[in-house]
Amino acid sequence: MSAADRLDRAMRLSRPDRIEAADGEAEIVFTDAGSVFVALAPASLAERQVSGRLGGVATHVARLRSGSGIAGGWRLSEGLRVFRVLAVDDARRRSGLVTCVLEEETG
Repeated sequence: MSAADRLDRAMRLSRPDRIEAADGEAEIVFTDAGSVFVALAPASLAERQVSGRLGGVATHVARLRSGSGIAGGWRLSEGLRVFRVLAVDDARRRSGLVTCVLEEETG
């Protein structure tokens, strides 16, 4: 494993769950999916527009072991920092890793 792939940060993984009420209202809540070790680095990607609006600003790239089920819309968190998963690339799945493009959420 190269230095760039060193999984040296313990982060919490959360998956989105849609909760629907009997009256038809729905909300997204995040359910803790456990702890994962991550290699986190700043992204060198620019923001982009999707259908005339900002689709997200890639602020970081994370690598973690495959098999977590992580997908776009999930969250990774470390203390007070929260990162929304914009996209997941599993092209390196054979090496046992997936790469996630993240946006750091601001409160």
